[in-house]
Amino acid sequence: MATCICFLRVPDISKTVQWYESIGFKCLGTHQEPGCELDWAMLDWEGAQFMLYPEGRTEQAKQKDAGLYFIVTSIDALVKILQQKVEVIEINPETEYGMKEIVFKDLNGFQVTFGCEPDKIL
Repeated sequence: MATCICFLRVPDISKTVQWYESIGFKCLGTHQEPGCELDWAMLDWEGAQFMLYPEGRTEQAKQKDAGLYFIVTSIDALVKILQQKVEVIEINPETEYGMKEIVFKDLNGFQVTFGCEPDKIL
């Protein structure tokens, strides 16, 4: 069995950790050399994890080439929380591929999506 853990390169790891914690993520660990800024962090949403690394560029790209997609059991409660904390790009009640989603951008411009199977009426 293999596990894939994504990583994002960001200009300020500390600010990014604080931003993700403010919307409900947990920081599982960080690394910092003495006298330096954070150079690594691991974030978690209910067992789904990703890492942050320093961007390493002098100028930020206008468009981000990566994003995060979290599959969760429900997004109903998340929609209410996120609408108060982030700029929501869209809420899809059901996509053509069968998911209910909320899509937003993080403070660094990365697209983040929470998706779940829509409620089925029996």
